[in-house]
Amino acid sequence: MQNDHIAANLPSKNFTETIKFYQSLGFEVQYLSEQWLILQRGHLQLEFFPYPALDPSNSYFSASVWVHDLDALYTTWQQMDWQQFSASGRMTELQQQGDLRIFNVIDCHGSLLRCMAL
Repeated sequence: MQNDHIAANLPSKNFTETIKFYQSLGFEVQYLSEQWLILQRGHLQLEFFPYPALDPSNSYFSASVWVHDLDALYTTWQQMDWQQFSASGRMTELQQQGDLRIFNVIDCHGSLLRCMAL
């Protein structure tokens, strides 16, 4: 059986803002330097590199988040106070797309997390 996993290197306009956003989703800082940030939530790990010139409204960066219990993750993240991030951070409804169940999270710097069931 495959563990939940993420394989991603995403941009961060500001590490402090990135940490605040992802901590609200239950991630913890595993590593932080001026050049790299690693956040982890259970088996889920995201890595970030600094990109101060990033325009979140034109970001094309994304990651796939594969989990065994998509409903639990969706319910947990749905209860977050998304208004604290205004329009920059948001989450879509859980959808069925063919054989795939999916919801999306757009982080505070415009990166897309496609959350899907294993």
